[in-house]
Order: sequence, then C-alpha cells, then structure tokens
Amino acid sequence: MACSMNIITQINPPSENGNPLIFNNKQTKNSIIHGMLLFLFTFFNILTLHNLTAQTTGSPEFISPNLKTVQFHREGWSFSYPIFRLNSDQSLILTFDEPGTQIKDYYYSLVLCDKDWSEADLMTTDYLNGAPLQQLSDYSFSFNTTFDYIHYRLSVPNNNIQPLRSGNYLLKVFENTRMEKPVLVKKFLVVEPKVTIKSAIRNTASSSIRSTHHEIDFEVLHPGFTIRNPVTEVSVTIEQNGRNDQIITDLKPLFFRDGVMDFNYNRETLMEGGNEFRYLDLRSTRFLSERIKELSFMDPFFHATVAIDYPRSAFSYQYRKDINGRYYIDVQEYDNPEIEADYIFTHFSLLPEDPSPFQTIYLMGALTNWQMNQQSQMVYNPNNKRYELTLLLKQGYYNYQYLAVENGKTTLGPLEGNFEQTENDYLILVYYKGIEDRYHRLIGAEVINSTLSQQGAAY
Repeated sequence: MACSMNIITQINPPSENGNPLIFNNKQTKNSIIHGMLLFLFTFFNILTLHNLTAQTTGSPEFISPNLKTVQFHREGWSFSYPIFRLNSDQSLILTFDEPGTQIKDYYYSLVLCDKDWSEADLMTTDYLNGAPLQQLSDYSFSFNTTFDYIHYRLSVPNNNIQPLRSGNYLLKVFENTRMEKPVLVKKFLVVEPKVTIKSAIRNTASSSIRSTHHEIDFEVLHPGFTIRNPVTEVSVTIEQNGRNDQIITDLKPLFFRDGVMDFNYNRETLMEGGNEFRYLDLRSTRFLSERIKELSFMDPFFHATVAIDYPRSAFSYQYRKDINGRYYIDVQEYDNPEIEADYIFTHFSLLPEDPSPFQTIYLMGALTNWQMNQQSQMVYNPNNKRYELTLLLKQGYYNYQYLAVENGKTTLGPLEGNFEQTENDYLILVYYKGIEDRYHRLIGAEVINSTLSQQGAAY
C-alpha cells in the first residue's frame, strides 16, 4: 500500500514552471487516452517496484527520507570508498543534514558483519574497544540559507570507539537510543592488508560483448600469509562505481600455487561498461550553469529545471571526465559549503524514444544513494511524454545516470549505452575465513580504474 500511495502522490508532478499539473475532469478523448496510459504506467511500475524490492531486501543500508546529503568517505579523500586500515591513523567521516531547526538526540553503534552482511557471531567486546553505544554530538546549524537544516558530523574511529578486527561493518544511527529503529545504516570496511592484488581490466574474448563490457582479471599474492585451502577459505567481491546492483560476490580462485591465487576468469568477472555519467552543476543560485534550463526563487525555496535528457544508447561513445556517479558539496558565493550551501528543488526529465509500461526507470548515482526505490523512480507524464522526478539537492556538483529495469533485469544499455571505453572504478575485496575463524576477515582491498591505470591502488 505504501508503494501505491507514493506513486499516486507523484501523478501530478511539477510542471516546468514549478506548478502542479492539474487534470481537468472534463477531459477530451485525447486526455482520457492519456489518463489510461498513465494508469497502465503506474500499475506496471507498482508491480516492477514490488518485484525489485523483493529482490533487494538483503541490502543492509537504510537512510530515512528525513535525512539529506548523506556522505561517508575517508577523511581528506571525499571520492573514496568508506574503507580504512586496521590499527592505523586513518579515519572515516560521516556527514548528513536534517531539515529544520530542532536538534535530535542521536546515538550510533558499530556492528561487525560477515562477508554477506549478516551479523557476525561474536560478542561486541570481541571486536570493539569502547562502549557499544555512543552519542553523536557534533552538529552545526545552517547559515544564511532559505532552507533551514542541521548538519551532523561523525568521525570513525574516534577516542570513544575503535574496531579491533577487520571485516564488514555497519554504522547505525538511532534517535533517543531506539536501537530497533535506526534512522541511518551505512556500510564501511576495515582492512588488514595481508595480500597484494595484481589486477587489470581487459577486453573480453567474447566477440559479441567485446565492445560493451569490461573483464576484471587479477591475481592475489599472499607470501608470508598461510592459506591452507584457498577454495574454502578465500572469497572475493567486485563492485563497480559504488553501485548496489553491479556487484559480483563469492569468487573463488581458479588456480593456486605457492603464494599466488589466480582469478583470471572469462565470464564470471564481466560487467557492463556503461557510459560516462551525466552531470549537473548547482553551485550557484545566481547564475545558470551549462545544463540548468531555468533557475528561480519561488518563495520560500529555490527551484532548478534541468535541461531535458535523452537516451544515449544510439550514439557513439564520447569521453567526458566524470566523478563516477559521486557528488561534492560546494557553493560559489560563500566560504563554508557544509552549512552555507542551500537546498534546491531540482526537476529532472527524460524524453524516451519509445516508452514502455513494462519498463521502470530510475535516476541513479550517489545523489539517490545508489538505491532503486520510490525516491529514485521516474514517473511518466503522458501530457508531455516524459519521465519526471524532483529531488531536493544541496548545492554542489553531481553525476547521475538513468537505469532501466525490465523483467527483473537492470541495465544501463537502453538509456545510456554500454561501451568498453568507459572509465569506471572497480573495488576488489578479498575475504578470508580460516578454520579457526568465526567470521570473514577482510585481508585485501584495492580500486582499479578501467582506463587510468592497469594496476590498482591498494587501501
């Protein structure tokens, strides 16, 4: 029911001037047909979203719709994955905003998980130094903005709590210690570098997809670290650009010899190349950037209409430097973007060549937390034959793409195209669970870029 209600509330989306589109009861024959089309699109979107939700319920991350601009990365490295080395001076920074002026009493905890993100079978004292529940007390109020918000900030690890083991972790934030109802759940990784990953991105041998896919090949070197049975003790995960739907898990070594495990697969490590990300510059509320069609102040908030997007699959590949789906907060007119950047109602539209009621379209990237859900789903407007979505975005520079879901399959192909020339980041994670271990340790983590380097950068 919640799914249906959300879609219904979007049936009358904002028009280009920011006002709702109202359907007259005395419709013409044309309007009735449009209404029927809208019903069909809504109906099939509900079915698709229901099926998709059923397939992704295992995802541990959660962000309350009340929280905005959630970022989690290495301190001093805003485009990094949330990974740090065990027993090092590295730390992660979590930031988020909450609209309003009322300070919330937030607490947080860290939970060690297995490689599949199920909770590890260990006592909290076995993997944490410090009290398991800590207060989140670092916050600031927005300044000189039309949209009031409170900016929260947390550093992990800190003087109060430190992970003692490597592996997968969940950072959970609660209000008033209500641990059964977290408002925020984010994944992060703690690595103990015991292995070296020697990796490369290659063209696949399969001629049918050679121009559209990447093949990730690598070897894992572990001299000095004993692995008795690599097939049962080691597994590897590969993730593309932080996307939750582009992950390969539980890879086992094809061959192994003294100190080396070979993962040079053919089909098992293939991923769609996709295309370079689209971009959006919201750093100014005074001047129009390249892709902003209209920028206006509609009391009491700012609105920005993005230039109409079109499918790119029919066009040849064109290189454009991007930040692989991420974003950064910035404002041109002020000095402190964390609290001086304003929020803007940003209106996206996509004009498809041949819309299908069996296809659901999502706006994807870090700006929608890489989630395929009701907040990122485009809604078809038969009046102007476009898919539309409005997001409340903080001033900054954004990357995004359009993802299509049809018959339970997700792909960038129909709307973005797939090209082997595309520049992507691939995160390779090596897990180890020895005969005496009760969970999977993370013994290696590396990011390799498909074009900038044939050898990755280790975390």
